Amino acid sequence: MTADVDYLLISDDDNGEVDVGGRGGWPAVVRHKPRLQYVAGRAATLRCVVVGGRPAPTIRVRVSRTTQTAVETPAMTERRASRVEGVRGLRVERRATVLSSQKRFVTDVDDDEAVVSCEATVNGFASRLANATITVLCQS
Repeated sequence: MTADVDYLLISDDDNGEVDVGGRGGWPAVVRHKPRLQYVAGRAATLRCVVVGGRPAPTIRVRVSRTTQTAVETPAMTERRASRVEGVRGLRVERRATVLSSQKRFVTDVDDDEAVVSCEATVNGFASRLANATITVLCQS
């Protein structure tokens, strides 16, 4: 049986680390951010969270500058988790896949206004895409 992706989102949140396959095994509250904010030269997290998809979706993350030069996409780690929700007889299995740079994403001032794209694909279904724009703050 195959299933499409329910939703996907992009986040820069270092505080609410998504716990997939760890203690809780399910994404914490993380919201899609249309604008990601980073400090130039400081390592931070870039994360794409995909909920749904069977089999697990293929996820691609791309970062593109407005000057048409490519930004190096950081090394990212993939984690997967699933859980069952609902009452007996009406249970639903939920799946999540997270691709995260885990504080290895470093930007510089040239990355300001770059666009991050997260694409999730499950065979037999159309790809889902989320985009966010990077704002780079200068260190003081």
